[in-house]
Amino acid sequence: MRAELTGYARQVLGSGQVVADRSWGHGVAGVLELRDDDGAVWFVKGHGDPERYRRELSAYRRWVPGLGGRAPRLRAYDDERLALVLSAVPGEAGLSYATDPEVQREAGILLRRLHDTETLSPWTDLVAEKLDELDRLSVRASRLLEPRELDFVRAELRNLSGVPAPARVPCHLDYSPRNWLVDREDGHGVEGRVHVIDFEWAGPEVWVNDLNRLYFGPWRDRPDLGDAFLAGYGRTLDDADRAVLHACGALTAVFIVVWAHGRGEPGFAEAWRQNLRGLMDGWR
Repeated sequence: MRAELTGYARQVLGSGQVVADRSWGHGVAGVLELRDDDGAVWFVKGHGDPERYRRELSAYRRWVPGLGGRAPRLRAYDDERLALVLSAVPGEAGLSYATDPEVQREAGILLRRLHDTETLSPWTDLVAEKLDELDRLSVRASRLLEPRELDFVRAELRNLSGVPAPARVPCHLDYSPRNWLVDREDGHGVEGRVHVIDFEWAGPEVWVNDLNRLYFGPWRDRPDLGDAFLAGYGRTLDDADRAVLHACGALTAVFIVVWAHGRGEPGFAEAWRQNLRGLMDGWR
């Protein structure tokens, strides 16, 4: 894939020196960083999964322009190669700033901007679609999770039948510090300097489901981080929001256990199984 991506990037850019391979270890996509003859930095990303390519391309064409310079710009794409050429955005890996309340607040502002890029219809069949997703996962999940765990998820989803149909918004769906870049100028402040990358899971969803990587991650032991994020976002969680977050978070746990097991990432799978068990034990 590296040679194919390099050739495509040079075709688009007219030139290009590979600076680094930025691919994740799970191997579902290849990412190369290149520098053109003018010194500009670009990234070429090649997908192994056509569905994730389509999701990311759609997001970059439909929603990401609304973020301005706070996200990469789509330069070119190739449907046969499942490849995207993207501009670089400044900043350091967001994982280093995951417990910084100001970064969390700024990330909340940025997510609200993404969610406001398009008004979508209410999700009247949320429960049916989420139960159908659980059914599709159940064959593989039943080999990795206990029956009581899957029964709990199903019951939580069914309980959402009493929740008013929530609105759908354009969601990132992997919104976490590992997909943030933080550009601190002279070490002072972050206003306008949190950027977001990697839109391969993006799609229409309930706004609160863009929070689960944070809610079950850094916010679990630091509720002040959640408060800072939601202050930036401009909204708090009501009872209906929490019901959706918990039920769909339980479903996300099932998905990640299956996905991570298939990618040889047992630690990631176990972390999300523990999140599921925490919900079963009454996390609120």
